[in-house]
Amino acid sequence: MSTLRKTSALALLVLAAACGDKVPESEAAKRIGQQPKKTVDSVSSKVGDLMQQGQGSDRLKEEQK
Repeated sequence: MSTLRKTSALALLVLAAACGDKVPESEAAKRIGQQPKKTVDSVSSKVGDLMQQGQGSDRLKEEQK
């Protein structure tokens, strides 16, 4: 490959990379992207609630002894 072709290819790659962040994302794509985070948040809050219930149950058992 000639030097001109290498330089042109490199310049094209740099321009393409610079434009990549400016592409608008649709609302549907944003919602789909947020879904895994919402699922993880939901599961972790449910686990936290169940752990609190378990601690409460352990305390009742100790108080009854």
